[in-house]
Formats: sequence, C-alpha cells, structure tokens
Amino acid sequence: MIGLHRAIFGSAVPVVCGLLVACALAQAPSVARAAKGFEKLDQLSTERWGLLRETEKYQLQIAEKYFLQGNYAVAAGEYEKFITLYETSEGAPYAQLKWSLCQVATKKLNTAVKDGFQTVIDYWPDSPEAVAAAYKIGESYKAMGEIAKAKDAYQKVLEKHADEMVAVLARFDLAELARIEQDRPRRIAILKELITGPPRVGDAGRKIADASEMLSELQFEDGAFVEGLASLTTSFQEPTLSSRVSANVQKAIRREVAVAETQERGLKTADAAINYLNGLRPAVPKDDAEKLRSKDLAYNVVDVHEAAQRSKEAGDTYEKLLAEFPDDDVINRYGEFLRIKGRYEERRNIYGRMKDQIRGQGLIAYSYRQENKPLLAIPIYEQLLTKDAAKAGTWQMELGHAYQAAGKYKEAIAAFQQSDSMPTNLHYIASCYRALKQWREAIGMYTQIAGAYPNEAAGALYQIARTHEDSGQAESAIATFQQVCKRYPTTEQARDAHQHLNNKYKILVTLGGAKAE
Repeated sequence: MIGLHRAIFGSAVPVVCGLLVACALAQAPSVARAAKGFEKLDQLSTERWGLLRETEKYQLQIAEKYFLQGNYAVAAGEYEKFITLYETSEGAPYAQLKWSLCQVATKKLNTAVKDGFQTVIDYWPDSPEAVAAAYKIGESYKAMGEIAKAKDAYQKVLEKHADEMVAVLARFDLAELARIEQDRPRRIAILKELITGPPRVGDAGRKIADASEMLSELQFEDGAFVEGLASLTTSFQEPTLSSRVSANVQKAIRREVAVAETQERGLKTADAAINYLNGLRPAVPKDDAEKLRSKDLAYNVVDVHEAAQRSKEAGDTYEKLLAEFPDDDVINRYGEFLRIKGRYEERRNIYGRMKDQIRGQGLIAYSYRQENKPLLAIPIYEQLLTKDAAKAGTWQMELGHAYQAAGKYKEAIAAFQQSDSMPTNLHYIASCYRALKQWREAIGMYTQIAGAYPNEAAGALYQIARTHEDSGQAESAIATFQQVCKRYPTTEQARDAHQHLNNKYKILVTLGGAKAE
C-alpha cells in the first residue's frame, strides 16, 4: 500500500491520506454510500461521473479505453496518472480500484491485494469502491488457492456490508469454497442463507438464482424433493420453474441411481418429480398454448425417466403422449428417442405415421443413412424427387450424400450436379473426384469454386494443396500450401497450412509468406 502511494503522491502520504479521507467523509450520503445500488463492482455510477471535471473525465476515458481493449499494463499506468493528477477527485478511489483490477488481469494477485484493494479500503473507507475492494480481496485469495485467507476476507465482507450486493457475492464464493473443502453441510447452510438474503438485483439476483439451483440439486440428491422444489420457487415461477425442476432433479437422480446404496432413493425422487410434473399438465387443454405446455411437461417426464434409467417407462410416456397428441412434433421427438436407443425399425415405423408424409419419408431415408444403410435410402430419395419436385434441389443433395456414403461416387457426382445448393455441392463433387483418384478433375472443381466464390477461395486453395498431396505430388502440395499462407494470411486455412508445412515438411513459414529451411 505505502509503496504504491509513495510512487503516486511522493513522501507526503499521511497528509494526503488525511485530506482524502476528509473529502470522502464530507461527501453527500447518497454518493458516499452509493454501493447499495451497485450492480457492477467495477463501474462508476452516473451520479458520481457527473461530479468529475472535464479534464478528469478525459483522463479516465483514456484509461478505460485501454482497460476495455485488454491492454492492462497501459491501462494501469493511465489509472495511476489519474490518481497523481486528481488525488482529491471523486474518481480517485475508482481509479485505484481499476488499477487493482489491472494487476489481477496480469496475474499480480498479491500486488492487487496489498497495494491495490487494501489501499482503496484504507484511504477511501466510505467510498463504494471500498466495498467492492473488500470483496475483491477475498476473490483474489480464492484465485490464489489461499482458502483460509479468502474465507477470512469474505467473513469481513459479511460483517461490514451485510446489506449490500457484495454480501451475496461473498456468500456465493464461500459456498464454492465449502464445495472445494467437501463440507456439504456448510455448503447447504450457506446456500440457504443466500436464497433468503438481500434483494435480487443485477449480479446479485443472478447469483441467488444460481444458488437456488445448486441447493435444490443437493436436496434432490438427499431425497428431499419438496425442499428442493421450495428452494427453486424462491427464484423461479411457472413455466420456467418446472423446467428448472426437471433439469436439476435429473442431475441428482443420475448420480443416485448410479450407486447401489442410493439407487432406491434416486428412484423415489424420480417418482416425486414425475408426480409433480404430471400434476401441472392441464387435464383438458383448452387452446394451443395449453397443448404445447402439456407436451413440454410430458417431455420433461420422459427426461426424468431417462435419468432414472427407466427406458421402458420413457417409451410408454411417448406412446401415451402420441395417443393424446398424434402430431408430427411428438413423432419427431419420439423418433429421436428411438434413435438414441438404436431402435431404428421402430423409429421408421413411427415416422411413417407423420401427417406430413414428405417430412416422414425424408426422416426414414435419413435414418437408413444414420444406421449405415445408405443403399436403402436411395430409392426413397428418388421417390421424393417426384413427390416433392419443388424441393428437388434439396433431395438431389440428400441423394448425393446417400450415393457417396455407399461408395457410388459417379452416381453421387451426378446427383450433386443437379442440386442448387451452391457452392456446397461443388465441394462434395470435388471430394467424390478425389475418392475416385481423379485428381485433375478435383483440382479443376476447386479452381472453379475459388474463382466463382471469393469467400470460399482460401478453403478451395487449401484443398487443392491436399489433393496434390494425396496424389503424391509433394512439391506441388508444398507450393500450394505456401500460397495459402501468402494470399490468405489471416484465415484458418493459412494457420492449418502453416502448421502442416512445419510438421510434415519441416518448412518454417510466416503468415503472409513462406521460407524453406
């Protein structure tokens, strides 16, 4: 602390310190205690900004510009200059706080604590920044792994600033430290304090909402479903509440059912959650909104069954839902469930029940491709070309994929050529030529792409280099990789070419040129 202020103020630190403290104490209460409304710890309030002179604003803006750019070393120098020039300014404690944050950003955490945050507290004890600095000390110790010092700093925050936003942040971090120390009872106690604590505004509100979710997950894990639900109701209302219940209870259930000793408890929690979710479903949905709500809740029930490793019950829920709402949305979700289970034939039977038969047939064909049976997809795509002529270009693309997956590259090329998905289809045509080892044709296609589509040029040139390499033309490949680096130095392809030249050919390049070693 003293070292920094000697550098800033010279040898008259005590005198200046007294002057600054006096100025701080003389501030209007609304300014001196503005921290109660602090939504961001590193921002100067509009009210206090208005108290700055134009020259002060100018200097602070310079520092802020570098800070926002991530140039923390330069920003620190500019904040220090502000304090030197305007030591009695309303912005001085703010500049000192931001100087400290620059030290944090540059990994100088000890300096940030001792010469930065503590200085704010010592010299401007009634400023909003002193409140922020008290919390930042704990946060810095936490980042350094100094658990005992962090806990002590956070406890001081709770004692001195119990009704401020930093108290919420401090408790949240203390809960995290309890997790690190595997002190479950302490963690639960802190989270309970959080969700019944101060007002929920800004960052504090988000932290409290997070705390309610963490607490509910622990309570669900203990088999206390009602308590977990109550914790979530402190932060969420329907329809969001039920989705958060579903998400957090699933995490707990998965852990519980994975261990023999806790499996029964996990299953009971799953039953409680399912009863809750089913209880929210409208008995007779009166409009589209209620129908959608009913389906969403049923999907949540499926997810809970899955977390409990009850695939049969999850499937039964889909069957009941499909009987209630025989629409394509349910069918699509059910089909995806069956895909994950590897039940492809059942999946295709379900898709066959879609009202939108074109969509259903497309999904059936795609399921054959996903099952690595592309030849069975081909006749379906050929039918769709006739049935859905308006989207023939799309189906030609899908047909091309099926042929390509089946190793029928000539047929795939013909299908891709009839697609209107330009230039994507051209890339696939080139890849088919490469599979056929028709190198000249592949390079010709990539050259066409590069000429017609400037945004694709870097990728096309990179693939030309790869094609030369695949064909055994190492010298041509090297020259083309170098051209990628030279002509498109800022692209991802240039980076990959640079690495490839170095790793494979031991050629060092600079992006924007190349030099053989």
